[in-house]
Amino acid sequence: MDQVSYNVHKLFPTPVYRSKVTFDTLTYHKLIGFEWEVNDSYGSDIITHKETKNRRILDLPQFSGLKKQVQSHINNFVFDVLKAQKEQSWEITTSWVNEVEKGGYSAMHTHANSLISGTLYLNVDDKTGGIAFHKDISHKTLWHDTVRVDFDEISDYTTEASLFLPVTGDILLFPSILSHSVLINESDIVRHSLAFNVFPRGVFGKGGNSELIL
Repeated sequence: MDQVSYNVHKLFPTPVYRSKVTFDTLTYHKLIGFEWEVNDSYGSDIITHKETKNRRILDLPQFSGLKKQVQSHINNFVFDVLKAQKEQSWEITTSWVNEVEKGGYSAMHTHANSLISGTLYLNVDDKTGGIAFHKDISHKTLWHDTVRVDFDEISDYTTEASLFLPVTGDILLFPSILSHSVLINESDIVRHSLAFNVFPRGVFGKGGNSELIL
């Protein structure tokens, strides 16, 4: 039988932007030199990771160069990839450092009061735990669970999650509604990452009855 030629179009993809940021050892040690607090959102007796109490780290003068790099990637994502109109600006609203020791992790979650979220990886190796992005329960790529079909091989069309294994210096940007989790740190090194949220400013729907000024 002759081989049939065909095309498959991937509809409605979710974008995850990945690039690189440079920083020196001194900047890294400054970033992890803040006071920490335990994230106990999973129960006060379970310590999964720590976060800096300062939630505006990139607003500090000593990190102005780093913030400029991060903002450049935000602009690339918004204007070059998503092709958003340039009348609005996209500003970093919160930024903090996460610390995850061996055995720590981050359960599946999304980021509220934000349209874009991101992570800059400050100190990771291949065992500190990748980041997994999860398909929302309401997002059906194929079918509902009326019939749970078995597959010989999982692909982009059938997967429920996608795993990224970052290296130090990687920056990821993604829609804040995208559920994500961080796998268990199985390394002897402490995992550090800088997380941040982004929100647009400007006039949206200008001149219409749904005009919004932020």
